[in-house]
Amino acid sequence: MTQPHYPPTAAPAPWRESFLGGSPQAEAALFRTLAEQMRAVQMRNQQASGQSRPGRTLHAQMLAGMVGARLEVNPQLAPGLAQAHFQPGAVLACDLRLSFASGLAHGGLQRDMRGAALRLHLPQGGAHEILLTNFPVSHARDARQFVEIATLMTGPKALMPLKMLLRLGPGETLRVLRNLSAATGGLRGLAEENFWSRGALLWSEAGPVRLKLHPAAAVGGVPAEGESVAAHFARLLASQDLAWHLSAQRYQDETRTPIEDGCTGWSDADVPWERVATLTVPRQDLGTPTASAQAQALDATPFNPWHAPQAFRPLGNLNRVRRDIYAASAQRWAGRDGGGGGGGRDGAAGAPPHSAR
Repeated sequence: MTQPHYPPTAAPAPWRESFLGGSPQAEAALFRTLAEQMRAVQMRNQQASGQSRPGRTLHAQMLAGMVGARLEVNPQLAPGLAQAHFQPGAVLACDLRLSFASGLAHGGLQRDMRGAALRLHLPQGGAHEILLTNFPVSHARDARQFVEIATLMTGPKALMPLKMLLRLGPGETLRVLRNLSAATGGLRGLAEENFWSRGALLWSEAGPVRLKLHPAAAVGGVPAEGESVAAHFARLLASQDLAWHLSAQRYQDETRTPIEDGCTGWSDADVPWERVATLTVPRQDLGTPTASAQAQALDATPFNPWHAPQAFRPLGNLNRVRRDIYAASAQRWAGRDGGGGGGGRDGAAGAPPHSAR
């Protein structure tokens, strides 16, 4: 297909990443320690769940898994965002895994953050995976704090605020608890949930962006009393297509759009959202044997934001640490490293190979 001609666009603002400890080598050593701490979290989750083998350290409970979705790139996509496989009017096949964020599965009626993992199948082969969560920013400022909070959240929930207060201090504890409460307190169904990349990722020559997946239309309100969000989503999908728009904010400068500070958002007022594409999940019965088998296969496969072309690699220390902690997790629950790594079958970014949530 012949692509339209685009006029030249302004170059993206200069940007850079900075490394914890002052150098890539120091950061790598720190990440090895953090990965071991997350392995301990994984093992404590296994003991708490009574499972015979470890599960995913995070996002353990899938709510819905679907293959055969499609991502249709905006025909009027802004020229600067038209990069690689994201060309105006292009259609990419997509798999979608929706999940609770916790490392412990539960009945589905309790409060929990939610995640969306997309696997885009690229025309030239391989995949581009995008992971998002239903809150605009991370509850953690950086990789060290993320692992510390994950460790503090294991064990009795009633003791978690006190443990956090002793380790983080009153100001940070209040901020973290407010963030987690806002992210887990919504009553929306999955079809009307918003998901953010939270951290930045490279968008080829356009520079860093943050992404948002947001409903294309109101479709079904909230689950009925006693109905799980998974059952509510399946009920809606049995009667209609479900769709979200994928939009991007572009990097402006380190003050307004920080890359390394995970808990600071990019203001909607300062940085407009630009629609990139629309994700559509076709109407289907998730209870059929075929759909169930596809969902099980999807649930058994690691996802990782580093399963992406180099030109779309994740940015910032919170994303960089995911290479190590996801690898450590998946080596135990999936018995493999997930195949990250530059130049591999997926054309994925980063080295060495890493795995996923």
